[in-house]
Amino acid sequence: MKLNFYFLIVLFWGSVALTSFAQNPLITHRFSADPTARVMNDTLFVFPSSDTTCAQIQGNNGFCMPDYHVYSTTDLTNWKDHGEILSHNTVPWVEENSYGMWAPDCIEKDGKYYFYFPAMPKDKSTFRRIGVAVADTPTGPYTPEESYIEGIEGIDPNVFIDDDGSIFLYYGGGENLYFVELNQDMKTIKTTPQKVQGLPSKYKEGPFMFKRKNKYYFTFPHAPEGSEEIAYAVGDSPRGPFEYKGKVLERWKDGCWTNHHSFVEYKGEWLLFYHHMDISGNKHRRSMCADRIFFDEDGNIPEIKATQRGIAKLFAKDAIQVDRYSLLKKGKVEKTNSATINWVVKRITPATELEIHDINFEKQKFTQVALFVSSTTKATIEISANGKKWTTLEVPAMKEGEWRLVKGKTNFSPKGMQNLSFQFKGNTETLQLDWMQCMKKNDVLLGKTSNIELFNQAQQRIIFQPNQGVVYSAKAINKATPHFLEDALVKGDLHINGEKVNQLTALESGDVVSFSTDKARQMYDAFAGIDASNFSDQEGVMTESCKLGGKNVGYIENGDYLMFNNLLFHQQPQKVTIGVATPNNGGVVEIRKSDVKGELLASFQIEKTGGWQNWTNLTSDINSQVAKNEKIYIVFKGNNGFLMNLKDVKFE
Repeated sequence: MKLNFYFLIVLFWGSVALTSFAQNPLITHRFSADPTARVMNDTLFVFPSSDTTCAQIQGNNGFCMPDYHVYSTTDLTNWKDHGEILSHNTVPWVEENSYGMWAPDCIEKDGKYYFYFPAMPKDKSTFRRIGVAVADTPTGPYTPEESYIEGIEGIDPNVFIDDDGSIFLYYGGGENLYFVELNQDMKTIKTTPQKVQGLPSKYKEGPFMFKRKNKYYFTFPHAPEGSEEIAYAVGDSPRGPFEYKGKVLERWKDGCWTNHHSFVEYKGEWLLFYHHMDISGNKHRRSMCADRIFFDEDGNIPEIKATQRGIAKLFAKDAIQVDRYSLLKKGKVEKTNSATINWVVKRITPATELEIHDINFEKQKFTQVALFVSSTTKATIEISANGKKWTTLEVPAMKEGEWRLVKGKTNFSPKGMQNLSFQFKGNTETLQLDWMQCMKKNDVLLGKTSNIELFNQAQQRIIFQPNQGVVYSAKAINKATPHFLEDALVKGDLHINGEKVNQLTALESGDVVSFSTDKARQMYDAFAGIDASNFSDQEGVMTESCKLGGKNVGYIENGDYLMFNNLLFHQQPQKVTIGVATPNNGGVVEIRKSDVKGELLASFQIEKTGGWQNWTNLTSDINSQVAKNEKIYIVFKGNNGFLMNLKDVKFE
């Protein structure tokens, strides 16, 4: 589900404090790309660009970027949005409503804060000019100069001040990157543009320079094959030449072509800030993330893996989002259709490796652990703390789409920082994990699915923070008596300690209580057709806006598939029609039943249609019988790269 988060929280004046997930992505109420992180006055500030959706995009390459906000934190967990600091309509030399405010930078000198940004000039002298705005504080207000910096043109400015006071401005996007020296006024150039020497070939952009132990690290997004990886080179001078060292962060392989980054040391830790499209699934609607990096004895930066865990402080006393993992192998995280932003872990097998690192248990004693889970079959989950078996949870079989709290007693009380690892046993094919909560001896935990509203005895709505439960004492929850209103549009089932019950009885310390919707999944008439974007499950694909209206499925590669468990066949189909679009010879589409390798119903050889949004319908005979509620798989096969887009499926 793609959301425009400008409509979720409207920022008028002042700042907004944000706790959000406190993990990756760092900011969830609006889109934030190209993050430049700077330490100023013992506070970590991040200056990103802003992606948004426009009714008519006037930017470039599908990016619609009207303004800049600045964010800050002092604990890497709680973030504050200080509001807009600059807009395409507040800079004298920038073309109005141009939506071209790309990756910025900000740096302090002599008590002033200089904000550098690329934008589309009114005089149309070139693609992008670089400007500067000045403020007395990191959060503004910023006053832009009347004109751009003369003598340079390009994107992605980065300013570095060396220990001797020399000031360098790096910039560019293409085969070459460039630098100039700035005068002490920070607004005019001292030297003519020069190429940065020693970098590898192929497209580069977004330079970011930092210094560590008398070595200069020149870092940049690099696209040697496909999308951008974060790479670096090292030299003995900010003027170069540099020696290419390799990549720090692997390129995205899910359709997000760009990455843009910064490195910063804060409170003794080195952090890498970057962006991805976790929330939107759209390469033009990105969100900033961060992970820790390390240096080896020779000063090299070992490659890291992007995590969902991020850099936030996690405490065992708080709800832990299991999908914000440190390590996940042979499993998948997928965004839900919840009204609040949420992900779950799915595609779990006994071979799945799931770990969440650096959870602070302090000195608190927890007697049990609760997990909010969904599964249509029985399964077992074992959790270890620092490699020692800590608890076991038994998951009962549930209705499809139902969620329950299950619990397990702890074998010991971990202390201090712990890494949790999960092991799975039994039939885990439909097992999904959302969040977990450590519980003390006298706790009672209340949870619910997001579409349910609960009220207390005084008929007041019980307030839940997104994607977590509410911890009570037994006395407090028995007094509250959580319940649905009689005229509630959405009701559901009640479960205590994972088992369904008909009514809420007196609860005891240690109980876990959950309300789960009984609202059935939406079913579609197979003969009326279904949009491909209404799949029940998928592997590898994303949805995007379609020129025919609604959404289509795109970014389809070899081995990807869609699963539909929401079709009704009121008679035996004879034919099936699919709507496809591709500029390539797009490979093969197979319609199978029951399983991704199940019996073949139909097959299509896809030929080029003239473009990703040039649609055509293809029809094939059905080769087998189907059941009334048959589970249908659409499997894609072909060569490397994106194969095709799929709009809809209709049986006849």
